[in-house]
Amino acid sequence: MSPILEYAIKEKIDGNVSSTIPVNSTPVIEPVNNNTNASYVELFRNLSTGVQNGVKLPHKAVLLLSILTLVDNGAITDNKILLDKTIANAFANTWGDYLHNTKIPSVWIPFWYMKSEPFWHFKALADENILQNLLCFAGHPSVGQMRNVIKYAYVDEQQFSLIQDREESSKLKKALIETYLR
Repeated sequence: MSPILEYAIKEKIDGNVSSTIPVNSTPVIEPVNNNTNASYVELFRNLSTGVQNGVKLPHKAVLLLSILTLVDNGAITDNKILLDKTIANAFANTWGDYLHNTKIPSVWIPFWYMKSEPFWHFKALADENILQNLLCFAGHPSVGQMRNVIKYAYVDEQQFSLIQDREESSKLKKALIETYLR
């Protein structure tokens, strides 16, 4: 972890810096409260993304497509999305499939920025307070910093159940491709 990030986290934990998230509180994770895949399709169509030349950037969509593919082929069987070579390779392959002649970015950036999506959550490696302070970090941490704090990412349980259903997963893939990769 960088010395600057360590210092910022230490200050927040020690109470020397005010924060909008109290150090001793656990945030409430509110899953999407709809039993249909339609709500997730809508969320997938409306990801919080950057826009370049009037076009939504595809990074988060490629990450989600990679996850859907990994679930579909049995590489992900539990609702745990690790920041490892499996997801990195799937991301690179999916990026290459849809964005042929462009440089493949690192998977860790969309992995981190998925935090703004209501269905995406992180599990702390050890101390939940350190994770919460990292989530308040203004920039984006390095992959090493993330691995020191984040055990894995996960989606709403209801969504993961839908992702495991090939027909429902197909609807999600279609929404991502139509919205971000055409």
